[in-house]
Amino acid sequence: MLRSPLGRQDADLFVKHFDPPAGWERLKSWFRRCRPSRTERITAALRAAGFFVPPILLHGVHRESRREVIVTARAEGDGPILALRGLNGSIAAKRAVLRALGAEVGRLHRAGFIHGDLTPFNLRILIDEPPRFAFIDNERTRRTVVIARERRRLRNLVQLGRFALAGITHTDRMRVFRAYEAALHRRHSRCRERQAAAMLRRRTERDLKS
Repeated sequence: MLRSPLGRQDADLFVKHFDPPAGWERLKSWFRRCRPSRTERITAALRAAGFFVPPILLHGVHRESRREVIVTARAEGDGPILALRGLNGSIAAKRAVLRALGAEVGRLHRAGFIHGDLTPFNLRILIDEPPRFAFIDNERTRRTVVIARERRRLRNLVQLGRFALAGITHTDRMRVFRAYEAALHRRHSRCRERQAAAMLRRRTERDLKS
C-alpha cells in the first residue's frame, strides 16, 4: 500500500526504510497508525505551524512483512558542521547562527512539539538573512501534554549539545541555551541551566563508558 500526499516528482529524494515493529512495538502497532502515517500527520502539523520540514512525497507499508518506507524531498541547507564552515571563520556570523538556532528550538517547544531525536545530524541550516533551520527525521516527533514537557524539552537540548563538533565551544552551547530560554521563557533561569548541564554531563559520561 503506497500513498503520495503531494504527488511531486521534481525533487531530490530521501528514502527511509523501517524494519517491521518487534516486541512491544509490534503489539502497539495493531492499535495505532503505522509510522509513515504518523510521520505524515506530524509533518503536516509542523509545516502548518511554520517550521521548515521536508514534505513527505510518498509513504507505504508492505502488508505481509510490515516493512515501512517514507520518501521525502531533500531538506534545504547543510548540516551544522558544513553550514558553519561556510561562514569563512566569521565569529560574529557563527554566533548569530547559534543564537538563531536556540530561538528556533525555543519556538518549536513553545508550539508544543518535542523532536524525537534532536541531534545535530537531524538538523539542516540554510545560511540566509535570517538563517533558516529544517528539522528532519520526524517520525518520533510529537506534541506533548503540558505535564510532560519540561523534562522532554531539556532532553532535546541534551541531544543537541552532547556531540563534540569542530569549532563549537562550551560558550557556544550556552549561547544556544540562552537564546532558547529567551524564546521559550522570556527570561534566564540558573536552575534550568544547572539542570540542563547536569543532564548533559550524565549523558556524556554514559556515552564515554559505552
